[in-house]
Amino acid sequence: MIALVNGRFFGFDESFDEQVNRALIIKGKRIVGVCGVEDIPKDVRQVDMEGCIVVPGFIDLLANGAGGGAFGVTASFEDLHRMGKAMLEEGTTGFLAAAPSNRLEMVEQMQMALAVHQTQLPANFLGVHLEGPYLSREFRGAHREDCVRDCTDAELRVMLEKENHFVRLMTVAPERINAAQLSYLKKQGVKVSFGHSGVDYDTALHFFEETGCCVTHLYNGMPPMHHRKPGHIPAIFRAKPMTGIIVDGEHVAYPMVRMAYDMMPDSLYLFTDRFTKCPKMGVTHDDTHDYFVRTTPEGQKVMCGSNLSMLKAVRNCVEHVDIPIHKALKMASFEPAKVLSIDHEVGLLAENHQANLVAFDADWNVKKVMLQGKIC
Repeated sequence: MIALVNGRFFGFDESFDEQVNRALIIKGKRIVGVCGVEDIPKDVRQVDMEGCIVVPGFIDLLANGAGGGAFGVTASFEDLHRMGKAMLEEGTTGFLAAAPSNRLEMVEQMQMALAVHQTQLPANFLGVHLEGPYLSREFRGAHREDCVRDCTDAELRVMLEKENHFVRLMTVAPERINAAQLSYLKKQGVKVSFGHSGVDYDTALHFFEETGCCVTHLYNGMPPMHHRKPGHIPAIFRAKPMTGIIVDGEHVAYPMVRMAYDMMPDSLYLFTDRFTKCPKMGVTHDDTHDYFVRTTPEGQKVMCGSNLSMLKAVRNCVEHVDIPIHKALKMASFEPAKVLSIDHEVGLLAENHQANLVAFDADWNVKKVMLQGKIC
């Protein structure tokens, strides 16, 4: 056993209130308890956290690429490892590899790569987030027009009737999928997320109330609010489903993040929507801003991903949106864990939870990352 001491701890419970003069006791892969520094058993080795902020490891539910790898575009297992390594170094101890709308064959190639290498998956890989292909053509954003389409029973069966299909989250537009297909997704263990849709306020509100879904990315991939055509955003503010938001100041302006936080402070979670340079998809970094763009066949440049890390998203919340640090940290760990219903395992520094954590200093530099009890 080891005891982590001399840290500013957040996340001992769901309040995420800061705790000092406490020790986090870890045995093997698990957290076994929390105690006062004076109560640490004498035979337990103490590890000095040097005054760092110590929090549950971050969980990113939509990462398109990192470290030069974009698994959802290339289906390359090496790319998945590049993503996992780069994100782990930044404190992300759990992530979903996102796959933008594509042909069914690409989804099958991804699943084949994962099945073949099932015993070698990155330890922080939680599964796949299929962002599409059942999305609105009008509000598809950077998704390829020739890939977005209506959902079919046959295609779902090919995707999901496997011993392990690896799909944990799927972004869908209500107009592209029916109730029976939504029930099938739930039966197969796939969480549904609302996104890239053109439905009206009433349809969106009904969808939230009937499905219990989450929302992929507030403001992006949806019509703006209008006083005669309210659209999705007021429906989201009313229903308050778990809702992701990209806090990079580019995809969403900081005042709009603040408005969302004021409306639903307990329902927002952070994710990165990060990308990496990917020649296969025509994705490059826009050096005049700080995000990635894809060039369409017509030569148009479309924003298609951020350059965020989860820690940078937390920092932006604190420094640009005036969200209290304990709330921002909760939005980066416990809230995403709730979306995937894994909050009994990860997202807290609590007894019987996995020993996944990140420690960073007052200047927001990552100092230590622990995954399943091992310093990485």
